[in-house]
Amino acid sequence: MDAVTELLRARALADHKARSPIDRLDAEHRSYLVRAINNVLSTQLALFTYAQIIDGLPIGDVAWDQRDPPLEGDHPLATEHEELCPGAMEKAREVCPRWDTEMLRFNPKVLNAYQQAAPGSKLFATRLIELVAVALHEFGALLYQLDFCVHKGGREAVDAIAKWKIPSKPESYTWMTDEEWCAPDSVCTVFNSRHYLDHDIYPQGVADVVGYWAEDRILGGVVVFDRRAKECDGQGSNYSNSNPPNVYLSPSRAKVTIRVTQLRDEQQQTLVDFLLLEDASKAAEASPLPILVDKQNLRRFKLEESIVKHRIFRDVWERKPLDRNAFNYLSKRPGSEIDDPWVFDLMVRVNIVSGNTLPDSVKRHLEAADQETAGAGKKARLEVKSEEDGAIGDGKGKEKENVHAGPAPHKAKQQTVINLESKEKEGKAETGSVEERRSEDVVNFETADELFSSFRDHPEADE
Repeated sequence: MDAVTELLRARALADHKARSPIDRLDAEHRSYLVRAINNVLSTQLALFTYAQIIDGLPIGDVAWDQRDPPLEGDHPLATEHEELCPGAMEKAREVCPRWDTEMLRFNPKVLNAYQQAAPGSKLFATRLIELVAVALHEFGALLYQLDFCVHKGGREAVDAIAKWKIPSKPESYTWMTDEEWCAPDSVCTVFNSRHYLDHDIYPQGVADVVGYWAEDRILGGVVVFDRRAKECDGQGSNYSNSNPPNVYLSPSRAKVTIRVTQLRDEQQQTLVDFLLLEDASKAAEASPLPILVDKQNLRRFKLEESIVKHRIFRDVWERKPLDRNAFNYLSKRPGSEIDDPWVFDLMVRVNIVSGNTLPDSVKRHLEAADQETAGAGKKARLEVKSEEDGAIGDGKGKEKENVHAGPAPHKAKQQTVINLESKEKEGKAETGSVEERRSEDVVNFETADELFSSFRDHPEADE
């Protein structure tokens, strides 16, 4: 893992060094980008997010709003920082509108693709979203580096809270003795998006961890992209693909999936429309942020597989790959409906095909669920009922002659399975087949080797 860390660090530094300013854009494309950034910065959510960085600490509700918060026990953030300290929001309102976008630096490939894209095209929209996400990240990192720290008590009080450790073994840790227990180290910063903590790789260190946090809180997740070869433009890059896939979010909020999840068409279009609003005052009122993915966002991938296997990332070095033991551990975790919305429908199908009666609670869930996710279960239930009625009343040949004996069990069951499979194939574009998803659960570790071996050939990695 040390060798991989060194390779990723070298690649990250090379990529950061190669970034370019926005003065290479023509006036039209630059104005669209500046407008989009200012529209986001005008929102109360962005001001509140950056005000927390200026304060020096996130408020307790925000710090705990993660699926797996790194805070343990009676962490002082829960009770000692329930609101912003005086001066933090005022400073954010002063700084955000005055931010000079000429300071920004971007991946030159992304800038070139954005420059070449016609306004209104999907390529234009996708690269605009990428540039805005990077800008929000960089602003968060810059504010952290400026270290305003208006928190009452100053830097000393901030450090005392940020570096706090749980003093004794939690009562729930019954599988170990007090002597065996050791307090976990505090994370590098309390401004963290749980899955983007590799400060030893990032070109700006801990400041980049804070940047990912700001981006996650404002947009609804860290923005990542499908970089797979099949989407390439013929020159080893898919930055200029005229019809790029929709963007993905890597969220960390408490009640949102941790899967890397693709935005639906209407979600992405709503975001783009907001970014391009001409009146910033109206933009603040019309903001769709944060975009919280839900069970209708069906295209999603496991976090631990997204980079190595599926090539979904913004920068290939943004997260270290898991070692084999950690990957095997995570791959055995049970599924949940919040992460895998098709699991519920799958269980409904299994029970129906097995002839089991659905509990009343499940029936109520089906009736209340959104049509997109409950549809498969309802169709399966109706299909089975139709097959049973047809086999009894309208059967042909031997089944019709033997109507009092009921349908031939093996044929009725076989027909039901066939129909269920056909339904599954029809819905494959939205949910993907179960077998495909199972096959995707196993990563070929050679792909990781291939991915990271390319770093050795990076022309700037040795500089």
